[in-house]
Amino acid sequence: RFWGPLSALSKVYSQLLSAMASAERIFEVLDTEAEVKDSVHAAILPPIRGEVVFENVSFRYEESKPVVLHDVSFRVQPGQRVALVGPTGAGKSTIVNLLMRFYDSTDGTILIDGMDIKDVTLSSLREQMGIVLQDSFIFAGTVE
Repeated sequence: RFWGPLSALSKVYSQLLSAMASAERIFEVLDTEAEVKDSVHAAILPPIRGEVVFENVSFRYEESKPVVLHDVSFRVQPGQRVALVGPTGAGKSTIVNLLMRFYDSTDGTILIDGMDIKDVTLSSLREQMGIVLQDSFIFAGTVE
């Protein structure tokens, strides 16, 4: 009779310690300062028509790392469908991450409808776009 409750209490204590360690890691992530921020004079991006222009865009994840994208330029017209294809590490996801401003380009300019994305608020940019990840997940219900 004595050992049953004591064993249950020991399991609860172990789960509590595990939960505290997990919470600590979560709070570390939440407390991380964002690398990309709105500029002081950032404007609200008007409703997007859909023209996307990359002009001589280069990017590296860290100053000490090699360039991942070098002098990339292309134009996508409103309504035009584009597929980014290439081997792993070619820069497909990086292009999307730059467009959403999860990172800022090292060099060059990215324009949406003629506006430099560094000159618009992150919220007004991101609320008008969505990303479909390349990793597929199975959901129990309908995705709306």
